[in-house]
Amino acid sequence: MSTSDDPVDVARAEWAALHPDLDTTPMALTGRLRLVAAALARATEPVVRAEGLTRPEFDVLSAVRRAGRTPLTPTGIAAATLASGAATTKRLDHLTSVGHLQRTPDERDGRVTRLSLTPSGTALVDRVLPQLLAAERAFAAALTADQRTAASEALGVLLAEHGV
Repeated sequence: MSTSDDPVDVARAEWAALHPDLDTTPMALTGRLRLVAAALARATEPVVRAEGLTRPEFDVLSAVRRAGRTPLTPTGIAAATLASGAATTKRLDHLTSVGHLQRTPDERDGRVTRLSLTPSGTALVDRVLPQLLAAERAFAAALTADQRTAASEALGVLLAEHGV
């Protein structure tokens, strides 16, 4: 892609023509972050869709899988996936109904539910994760190892600055 085809550069040039007094420098980063996030979703979504899931549902299953023998609560899942309570509930309901997730009342506090994967949920995560990582690796292949490291570190700084 040449610079003239870059949609962020095009948008900035259009804004500069309309509002030459505005500094659109932030768009250079934030616009590209949004475009990269959308392109990454397009590159990886087919992997999880092939299993009848959405990426956020796979992220829920992955969070439970990573927790191992320490069952998570719905609140813990919401925090781990940065999702709202309503979105988390919807995902948990679906994953439970299709047999990938199990809810168990806490032994000490019946108001609390603990989440664990069923055998099919565990097998699903373990089967899909390598495919997803391969899709992510292919997505980032245009960058050198040093560029990937630098981008990861810079994005980590932004996330930390914004409490993520």
